Amino acid sequence: MKIYSHNVIFFLKKYKYVVLTLIIMAVAGDILLIENKSDLITFFILSLIILFFRFYKIGSKKIFIVSIFPIVIIFFSFIIAPKSFAIEKASTWLFLLIGTGILQEILGKDTK
Repeated sequence: MKIYSHNVIFFLKKYKYVVLTLIIMAVAGDILLIENKSDLITFFILSLIILFFRFYKIGSKKIFIVSIFPIVIIFFSFIIAPKSFAIEKASTWLFLLIGTGILQEILGKDTK
């Protein structure tokens, strides 16, 4: 079990940008591809985001930079279809990411 956990940690450290890209793609998939509104999916992805941001010691400033992604989706969704469901989901993700960044800043967990 110890060797397995060491291999997982080594993999996560070696492929940091791949893991973070997969997380951003999961958020994009939730916003753009999943038609139903499921809090289970949203909070599962949010818990992964918090877990990996803590694992990689990513600071709140970078979380705010990631928050630009839902803003871009909201902007283009307003242009394409002003009454789309993606706008609501993107605004939910924007709120959750900004809230996570604010809480991380307040609690003093900011490392970079």
